[in-house]
Amino acid sequence: MARVVETSGTRITFRRLLRRPRYRYMIVNRIVPHLPWFVLFALASYLYKARIFADSGFYVSQFINNQTFWIECQRIVLGISQIIPLIGVWIGLQIKYILLLYSLSHVIFFYILFLFVYYGLRDRRSGLLIILAQTVGIMHSFYTPMFELYYGVPLLITFYSIWRLQFRFRTIYILLILEVLILLSHPLAFMLFVFLLLYDFRKETAKPFKYYAAVGIVFIAAVAFKYFVMCGYESGKLAWQFNYTENTQYLQLINPAYYKVLGLFMLRYYSEVLIAFILVIFMLANRKQWFRLLVVAGTFFAYVFLVNSAYTVSPSRYMEQVMFPFVPIVFIPLIYGFPASGRQGLLNISVLLISALIAYRLAVIYYGSEIFVKRIAQMEQLIETARQKGGSKFVVSQDVIDHGYTQLNWSFPIETMLLSAIDGNDITVTIAPEDDLYFENNNNKMAADQFIFRRWELKDEKWLNSRYFHLDIGPYRTLNDTTPNTNISSIANRMRINIDAKKIYRATDTVWIPVTIINQSDIPVYSGKNNKVFLSYFWTENKDVLNWDEIRTPLQADISGTMRQDIRVAIPPNKGHLQLKVDILVNDKWLGIYSLEDVLVY
Repeated sequence: MARVVETSGTRITFRRLLRRPRYRYMIVNRIVPHLPWFVLFALASYLYKARIFADSGFYVSQFINNQTFWIECQRIVLGISQIIPLIGVWIGLQIKYILLLYSLSHVIFFYILFLFVYYGLRDRRSGLLIILAQTVGIMHSFYTPMFELYYGVPLLITFYSIWRLQFRFRTIYILLILEVLILLSHPLAFMLFVFLLLYDFRKETAKPFKYYAAVGIVFIAAVAFKYFVMCGYESGKLAWQFNYTENTQYLQLINPAYYKVLGLFMLRYYSEVLIAFILVIFMLANRKQWFRLLVVAGTFFAYVFLVNSAYTVSPSRYMEQVMFPFVPIVFIPLIYGFPASGRQGLLNISVLLISALIAYRLAVIYYGSEIFVKRIAQMEQLIETARQKGGSKFVVSQDVIDHGYTQLNWSFPIETMLLSAIDGNDITVTIAPEDDLYFENNNNKMAADQFIFRRWELKDEKWLNSRYFHLDIGPYRTLNDTTPNTNISSIANRMRINIDAKKIYRATDTVWIPVTIINQSDIPVYSGKNNKVFLSYFWTENKDVLNWDEIRTPLQADISGTMRQDIRVAIPPNKGHLQLKVDILVNDKWLGIYSLEDVLVY
């Protein structure tokens, strides 16, 4: 581990920013801190299609079609991630590269902050904290990277890194700009900002009153600004949160059984946070820093109450964002609590453990990508099927397409439109879940030249940026026609099923396997849920049919040409070389479509 060089300079200059810090073990310090960022860049590039999930896709579609920044609820940090892709829109880049730039822009900004504090301010601990803030407590939310607090916390770390230095008063203007960005990033940033200043305050290191006065004035101004111009979304959530007459969620906190649920949830999904919290409590108590101990423990338990007075904990993208403040609450005291100098062996072990935690969290993000990759693949399958039908506005039944990883949500029409536009604006399609079409009578009040942007928001087609999107005027068409399949048995000999299975599977596992169904006849196979049309399978070994647990997977779309989808398959307990056969069931009768795939079961 390199010795940290504390800086006591009085100004931050461009020359000083570019000068490399003289850490020990220079080769290690030049390479190792950058490795997590290289991994994040690689993940952002590889998974760029998946990173338009939910709010992320909403903001992308807004700045592409409006051709300017899209900011909601005065959260101006949202504009940072839009700068690079918006330049791409202005110069007319293909939408594939705009989505790629959007995915990368999030990592680019935080990497720049890291370089600034690590090299410019010689603050290794703050640099480490910025990496932790991009990995710990994040898995599902990696695919919604525009969450405002993911910006607010690294900016808060940067603020504190400068605040800890000795500087001339004019540097306060840089801090005040950072403070405005932090406080306007998310309502919870006000709590975290106060927490950090209280944690930092000690008589021995306190700054002159004028520094606190300047920061305090901006804080009060930000509170007043938010009070008078708060958007309906924020005011509605706050009004409900603290209205304990209507919001009775807090009552679960007086139920002893709920603490078992909460404890198991925290142990499973936030064990790193719990371990860090225990270490911080032990560290502060051992040093008899009782005020800091009160600040950390008080903030932690106050936020536990705040979260559980509004939600019941469950693993999800939204809950990850709700739980994220626990990360800075415990890791900021933990990382800054380690001495800048001390026993070299202890410091090396500390850095090794933190590095292992970062590596582990990066692995969690990567392995968590499986459901999002499958989700994108299914969207592309539906887009391909929709194009064969002709038209550009479609509705799909959630009862037949929900494969668990599908995550049907309000952004589904937006995401399908963005993904389909990658192949060209003239073949853009948008696919809405059936519930969205009938939400608040959308099907009757929607004009022919409108489309479902979100279930509660209809847009005129002329609003679209014609460089990237074009939707035909007309009604929504269904991908799941309810017309009865009267002559389906007569076309079985003109149908084929290709199985794209892996060559090896584990016995007794249950997996999703992609198949391609080819219908060469002129008679479509209709997939309406009342038609009772399913994909299913059976296993053979040496031409003997094995007993199997039948799993039926509904057809996710009509088959009038080629249709790709996943089928859920239970792997048998028999080990060795087996054959998998997939067929279509109609009214409990096999069609007898040819398919065969050799599989090794271990």
